Amino acid sequence: MKRSMTGPVVVSLLLHALLILAFVLKWNLDKPKRPGGGGGGGGVVHAVVIDELQFKQHAEFVKQQKQQKLEEQQERLQEQKKEVEAIRQQKEQETIRLRKEQEQQKAKKEQARKQEIERQKLEAEKKIALEKKKKEELKKKELEQKKLEEERQKKLEEQKKATEKQKEEELKKKEEALKKKEAELKKAEQEKKKQEQLAAEKKKQQELERKKAQEAKQKALEKKQAEQARKKSQQEAKQLEDDLFNDLDSDTPGAPGNKAGPGMGGEGDAYSGLVSATIQRNMFIDQNMKGKAAVLKVKIAPDGLIISIGACDGDAAICSAATAALNKIGSLPDPKPFNVTDYDLAINLQL
Repeated sequence: MKRSMTGPVVVSLLLHALLILAFVLKWNLDKPKRPGGGGGGGGVVHAVVIDELQFKQHAEFVKQQKQQKLEEQQERLQEQKKEVEAIRQQKEQETIRLRKEQEQQKAKKEQARKQEIERQKLEAEKKIALEKKKKEELKKKELEQKKLEEERQKKLEEQKKATEKQKEEELKKKEEALKKKEAELKKAEQEKKKQEQLAAEKKKQQELERKKAQEAKQKALEKKQAEQARKKSQQEAKQLEDDLFNDLDSDTPGAPGNKAGPGMGGEGDAYSGLVSATIQRNMFIDQNMKGKAAVLKVKIAPDGLIISIGACDGDAAICSAATAALNKIGSLPDPKPFNVTDYDLAINLQL
């Protein structure tokens, strides 16, 4: 910041004015005055005799006084010159100082301007570098994105190929499993047919053996039943004979005697008993069935083969067990030896 030059200039002007005023006053004081005052014309002149020695001494004194005043005046001039020189030097120094300050201010301004230019330059370079960095980062990011997208597409392609390959392998495995299953089913079917044939043959063999056994059993049963029928006939004949004799001895002829109750007489009742015994022999009998009864209707062929199983009245457990037994044996004893003509049987099961 520049200092004001008004103060030094004013001081300098005042010093010059004082110096000029001092010269004027000194000249008026040293100027000799005319005798007689300021009157005109010729005045009275008084002649005074002056001693020459005194005059010389006085002249010398005046001369010395003048010399002294002159020296003093010169000293004052020298002092004034010194003061003027000092003022001038001070002014020059002030001017130099002001110039230096101006130069310093200018230099500071120039430096500040240069710094501002440098700062702006740095800011511009920094901005350019930042923009460049941003562009590079953006480019790098775009490249990374592109790379990631390519990798993602590659992974998708690989996954797609892997999925297709897996599907093909699974389809191939399914086809192989299906072929294997078909082969197994075919083999199982063949095995089943073989087993069925074996079972049929075995069943046929068992049926033949069962029929042989049944026939043997039937023959034995028939023989036993024939023996029992013979014995029973003999007993009945004897009983009839006894009854006749009793009737003859009785006072009330024609009174009824003891007769066989229902189911006890005739070959039909004998066959029904045989069938009931056959069913009970093949039944699973529970202790809870004891003391209970049921009537099961069965339709048979003339050779004893069971055609159908009808309704069953009575205990449900006995009905269920009897039905299971009939399904198991498949046929009943041959009814021919018993002269059975009605093949719709009502089997009485009493446990």
